[in-house]
Amino acid sequence: MDMITFAFRNVWRNKRRSLTTMAAIVCGYAAISLFGGYIADTYNSLQVQAVSGERLGHLTIFKEGMLKEGRLSPKKYLFNQEEMAKLKEIVSAYPGVKVVTPGLPISGIFNADNASSIFIGDGVVAKDLEILRGDLLAGYGGQIHQGMDTGIAIASDMGRMLAMEKGGLPTLITSTYSGQANAMDAEIVDVFETGNAGTNDKMILVPFEFAQHLMDTNGAQRFVVMLDNINNTSIAKDELQKKLVEAGLNVEIKTWRDLSSFYNQVAGLFNMIFTFIFCIVFIVIVMSIVNTMSMSVIERTREIGTLRSLGFIKLRIVYLFLLEGGILAVLAVGVGALISVVVATGIDLAKIEYTPPNSSAPVPLKIALNFPQMLITFALTLVLAAVAAVWPSLGASRKPIHTALNHI
Repeated sequence: MDMITFAFRNVWRNKRRSLTTMAAIVCGYAAISLFGGYIADTYNSLQVQAVSGERLGHLTIFKEGMLKEGRLSPKKYLFNQEEMAKLKEIVSAYPGVKVVTPGLPISGIFNADNASSIFIGDGVVAKDLEILRGDLLAGYGGQIHQGMDTGIAIASDMGRMLAMEKGGLPTLITSTYSGQANAMDAEIVDVFETGNAGTNDKMILVPFEFAQHLMDTNGAQRFVVMLDNINNTSIAKDELQKKLVEAGLNVEIKTWRDLSSFYNQVAGLFNMIFTFIFCIVFIVIVMSIVNTMSMSVIERTREIGTLRSLGFIKLRIVYLFLLEGGILAVLAVGVGALISVVVATGIDLAKIEYTPPNSSAPVPLKIALNFPQMLITFALTLVLAAVAAVWPSLGASRKPIHTALNHI
């Protein structure tokens, strides 16, 4: 009889204990996989929200000093037309750049028919906005149209608060960079969700030239860069920084993660929660395996003595229990992985929606199973099962044969 078959028979000799241990591993593994999948989907959603919803792109290029002193002297840190043309030419020529587009933030008073409210907004190039929107859900991010010089998009809560819909004709009042009051009439062409409850009652999007006229400037505050592969962000940042400095442009480049504090805060919180749950679940799994294998060793001490008397060396005894622990882990993880896939698929098909903290609207609940993470969890479970099986069996195999045979 080969060792694997022998190990299988030993595992099923006490079915109740083995099934109880497997159930603990199955539940723990499925819980870790599903929660990990939920976190992975949340990270993906937050990434899309930061890159496309907040229009940060993968990279944002500012004049050097803009982020530190630009709030006090914004006009000083605007790109002029010559710098804009040179920067766009250099960045557009870089491999993997999908779009490089200027941006200009605006703020002021949004004057509706019978009410007014403060607003914050971005001046964006209409044709580039389609690329910036990326994978945003329908109704999110806002849209403006080429050829409509005064067409703007407003956030949904702002529209409800001021009773403004598509076709509305508000007036935007702001202070220019030189400190003069300025006002321009606009037409609402879209009402959208920002995805953030903190901005959904005040955010607007306007054509880039409209923003320039409103702020009385021909410059841009920043350039947003979208790449064809987000994994190249760090490399592109370093190489573009070098190219732009060599061209005489004193700039600083920030990645979307540098600028999205919300993403970093949520990711840090979820990482801590996942680590905490992971540790608790694995303690339960290890204790279950240790308990099962320890009881099995104690009950089979005389059997171990018999095997030793038949010529089994100590390492072969340990190997037998190692196989038993491994079989328990492999079977349980296989069932746990199957349950994870079934539950994740069921949740996706159920189209459940919920409203996360700080979100402006419900979002679909999805489980993006992280298969590399599941594989790592499987490997770790197998290692822990092996350690849990080896430890008690090593002690039993060291007993003298006559002592093991006389064990009661």
